[in-house]
Amino acid sequence: MHAVQPLSAKSINRTSLAVSEHCNCHILCLEAEGSQEPNGVLEELASIPVMIPAINASSPEDKDYFLMKGLELAKSFGYTTVNEGRLMAFQQADAVSAVERGLLDIDVMSYADYTAKNVLPLIGRAYQDRYRVAGMKITFDGSPQGRTAWRTTPYLLPPDGQEEGYKGYPAIPDKQVIADLIDEAYQKDWPVHVHANGDAAIDQMIEAIRRSQEKYGLGDRRISLIHGQFLRKDQIPDLKELQIFPSLFPMHTFYWGDWYDQIIGPDLAQQISPMRSVLDAGLIASSHTDAPVALPNLMQVMWATVNRTSRSGKVMGPDERVTPVEGLKAITIWGAYQHFEDGTKGSLEIGKLADMVILSDNPLTIDPAKINTIQVMETIKEGVTVFTRP
Repeated sequence: MHAVQPLSAKSINRTSLAVSEHCNCHILCLEAEGSQEPNGVLEELASIPVMIPAINASSPEDKDYFLMKGLELAKSFGYTTVNEGRLMAFQQADAVSAVERGLLDIDVMSYADYTAKNVLPLIGRAYQDRYRVAGMKITFDGSPQGRTAWRTTPYLLPPDGQEEGYKGYPAIPDKQVIADLIDEAYQKDWPVHVHANGDAAIDQMIEAIRRSQEKYGLGDRRISLIHGQFLRKDQIPDLKELQIFPSLFPMHTFYWGDWYDQIIGPDLAQQISPMRSVLDAGLIASSHTDAPVALPNLMQVMWATVNRTSRSGKVMGPDERVTPVEGLKAITIWGAYQHFEDGTKGSLEIGKLADMVILSDNPLTIDPAKINTIQVMETIKEGVTVFTRP
C-alpha cells in the first residue's frame, strides 16, 4: 500500500465508487483509470456509498435476522426506544417492511442522512406502529480515535502518510452546502443531529446554525451536537445561546482515553466530552453509545459518564465527572427531551408510558465504581415485558 494521499472525488472512477462531490476525505486511490486495484484507504464520507451497501444484508431473511438480533440486544440492555443514527435512503424500505409486518416491539426512530431525499419529507414526531423518521443527520467530520476528527490544532501523532501539522479534515468543506442544509432544516422545522467531534467541526456547526437562526429565528428544533469529543469550553456558551443540545460520548474516556493521551496530549485528553462543564453552564445533555463502535450497554454508559476511567485505570478529567443522578438522567429523561419525547418517556410519572426496567442493583446507591456491574433483569415496554434475563 502506498502512502495515503487526499484526492479530489473527480479523480475516482465513477463505475467503481460513488463518491460525493462535497467530500474532501482520503479516498480509495486507483492505480489507473478503471483499475480495481487499491493503493490507499477509504475514509469517512468517501467510504459510506461503498461500505453501507457492502455490509447491508441482502436477503429478506438475513435482514429480519439482524433486525431481531439488534432489537434483542437493545432490550437486554434496557432500551425501550432505540435510535438509528444514520438511515440511508435505500434502508427506509426495509424499515417500513418491518413495521408493516409487526416486527417492532419497542420504539424505533431514524435520523435520515442528508442525502436521503426520499426519506426526509417523512420527518415527524408521531410513531406509526413503533416507527418514525425523527430528523436529519449531517456528518461534519470523522472520529478522534481514527484521527479524522477536524481540529484547530494538529494531532501530536499524525496517521501514516500524513505530514506533521495534520489536523484532520471536514467531511463537507463547502460552507454553502452546509448553509443550505441547515437552512432547509430551519425552514421545515426539522430536528438535526450534527456529527461533529473536532473543535473545528464544532466551529463550523456553530457558524452555520447561527446564520440560519438569524434568518429563521431560534424556534425549538432540538438541533443536537452528536459526540462533541473535542468540544472546547469556550464553545459551550455558543451551544447555550443557540440552544444546541449536546449529546456527548464519555464512554470514550474508557475505550480510547489512553490513546487520546498519545494523539492529542494528556492535558487535552482530560477535557474530552466535558459533561460537567456543560451541566455547570446550565445546559442538559445526553450520554450515548455509538453501537456497533461500542456495545449499547446503558450501565456502561452511565458508569463512564460518572467515573471517566480509562482501560488502564487512569481518571480522564476528574473535574468533568457527574453525579450518579446526573448520569442516570443523561440516559433517560434528558435523552427523551433531546427527541421531543420527554412528555411521554424518560421518567416514571402519571400519564407517561410504562417504559421501565428492573435492575439487579440500585445505580444511585451502589458504589459508583461498580455501576457497570449492574444487569438489566427485565425490560418493560408500555407495561408489557419484552425482555427477561434467563
